[in-house]
Amino acid sequence: MTFIEGTGRDQVSLLPPCIDDYVGSDALVRVVDAFVAGLDLTQLGFGRTVAAATGRPGYHPGDMLRLYIWGYLNQIRSSRFLERACVRDLEAMWLLRQVAPDYRTIAAFRHDNPEAIIAASAAFIRFCREAGLISGRLVAVDGTKMRAVASPKNIAGADRLARDLAHTEKEITYYLDRLDIMDEAVGQGFDDQPKHRQAFTDAIASLNRRKDRLARRKQYLTDQDERVMVFGEPDAKPMGYGHSPKMPCYNMQSVVDVDSGLIIHHDVAREANDSQLLHPMSIATMEVLETDALKVLADGGYSNAQAIAKCEHDNVEVAAPIKRGAMSADFFRPVQFSYDEPSDTIRCPAGEIMKPSGKHTRNRAIRYRTSACGECRLKSRCTPGAQRTIHRLVDQSALDRMEARIYADPSLMVTRRCTVEHPFGTIKRMSGGGRFLTRGLRAVKAEAALSVLAFNILHAVNPFGAERLTPAG
Repeated sequence: MTFIEGTGRDQVSLLPPCIDDYVGSDALVRVVDAFVAGLDLTQLGFGRTVAAATGRPGYHPGDMLRLYIWGYLNQIRSSRFLERACVRDLEAMWLLRQVAPDYRTIAAFRHDNPEAIIAASAAFIRFCREAGLISGRLVAVDGTKMRAVASPKNIAGADRLARDLAHTEKEITYYLDRLDIMDEAVGQGFDDQPKHRQAFTDAIASLNRRKDRLARRKQYLTDQDERVMVFGEPDAKPMGYGHSPKMPCYNMQSVVDVDSGLIIHHDVAREANDSQLLHPMSIATMEVLETDALKVLADGGYSNAQAIAKCEHDNVEVAAPIKRGAMSADFFRPVQFSYDEPSDTIRCPAGEIMKPSGKHTRNRAIRYRTSACGECRLKSRCTPGAQRTIHRLVDQSALDRMEARIYADPSLMVTRRCTVEHPFGTIKRMSGGGRFLTRGLRAVKAEAALSVLAFNILHAVNPFGAERLTPAG
């Protein structure tokens, strides 16, 4: 018994006459080729769509877009790796018709056409809508933190910069003192350390350069009126979950169609908190779907009363739990105080009526109090202070209506979780664990668009088939 052996490397073979025979009829690369072929690249905003009359011929932007989409589908995002794939991978050779651009040209295409790449990703969603693949009946929104290319060592605030400056000045003082000691030794005839003088001088020069750099960063932080910045990539922000270390990240938002599972809209934000992003994401989704009403599922991170009220005003029905702060179990919780809308009063657990007694302007809340707290029999279970105060948000009614939808149908949160979490997991797997390769918000948005486009193509082909996504289908 022997092992399976291949043919000799010097054996002459009769290979298929064309490279098309090596690519399957249902391969994803054919969907990519057909999709790009149907785009109006000039209308989308791609540059150099018309060849110049003079000069060296350039590469067609359609071919470069094909290469990037195929690369993100196959977890190849680096321009250098894409350059190698053009001469190694049969699918890449078929897709570009054996054209092999260098990595600088590949990287320049993504750098020069970020808005056009975003428009190409949106064009695929329009195509899916026209093909009847997206219903828009119900959508789910969520966000995830995607690592920026910057190092966490470049995160600095005013306190850290002041501490580093003080430490640097202390080191400079130390080396200056060493030089003074050497000078005194020379005067006394003990010149036995001349070899260290140059090393100390070089160290002082290096520390002075570091001091100047820290001072410039501190001044830049003051000019930008920021508390913390990521130097080297100021568009990124330190983000994280819970007590985990904060890394330079971007907040990637996505809106997923519940029926098809496709990402119908996405964006990249600098804000670490999702509470201010629900309304703009919902309005943008309505524009994509060309509808005047929308139903959205979200998690507690989006439960901002003012944003929910704006959504209701614009015919966006949101279903999400209310994010409540932690409170001691020894006292009555705010939910145990019932609000009466006609009289604008609150009844406490002891039956007393609490009336409005002022406003909290910054938090957009109204204070409710009662003078009966001093003699209340339940005071020990209500507050350790002299009087219990209940703050009710101006738009609290919108939050209550939103939460009522969850209580009416608890399965909505299961639907949300099963719909919107999966795309993020797939995109992070396809993007090397969820890390961008480019710097700056403009370039990062283009990279996110390529990731979303690759996911949508993959997710659309699996249930609907490649034939339905090609012009012939």
